[in-house]
Amino acid sequence: MPSSLKTPGSDALNGQARSIGNGHPSSAGNGWDSAKWIPPVPPRFLVALFRRDPSKDTRTDRRVFEGYQICWPDGEPASISLERFCQLGCRLLGLGKRMQGKEEQLVEMGVYPLPEGLQAPLTPTPPGVRCRRFYLMRENGLARVYFFNGSPTEVCFDIEHDDPRVLEWIGASDLPVGEQRWFDFTARTLEAPSEQRNGQPSG
Repeated sequence: MPSSLKTPGSDALNGQARSIGNGHPSSAGNGWDSAKWIPPVPPRFLVALFRRDPSKDTRTDRRVFEGYQICWPDGEPASISLERFCQLGCRLLGLGKRMQGKEEQLVEMGVYPLPEGLQAPLTPTPPGVRCRRFYLMRENGLARVYFFNGSPTEVCFDIEHDDPRVLEWIGASDLPVGEQRWFDFTARTLEAPSEQRNGQPSG
């Protein structure tokens, strides 16, 4: 299993970023000059392998959800309660049709804390990195992600049962009940482990 927390190298937004699960900053290796912008709070990164699981597909009157098993980069299942994503979530993560027939996809996800909340400028990202604004709210034993306009998403984290590394990454581990924590979420797809064997490894 990947190490719980590590500090990335010199490519990491002036050395201020932190990575979980072998993650690394979105700016690394693509020519984007991160020195032009420094985030107010060091971002946190997590890399996960999303493995398609049609048995978890569901449909409601208004939405269609695709099922996935979330694993660590080495393929070991992660202890996390998430198992399905709507079309918007799949688009943000680079899943669904964007997988082009693949059964699994490695995704690097970033959390950029926003002390200023909704009024903070949108986090700048290089080409190929998708970014959306959300906030996290603690609801008793759960921490739910909300859209910036206050609409709840299906994404919830179980404070008692989800992996502590995942809770630390999303910012739920020390969030008091009833309080909000704003962040910009970034995502970019990486090469799947099966594609890295004969090529250059990502990161």
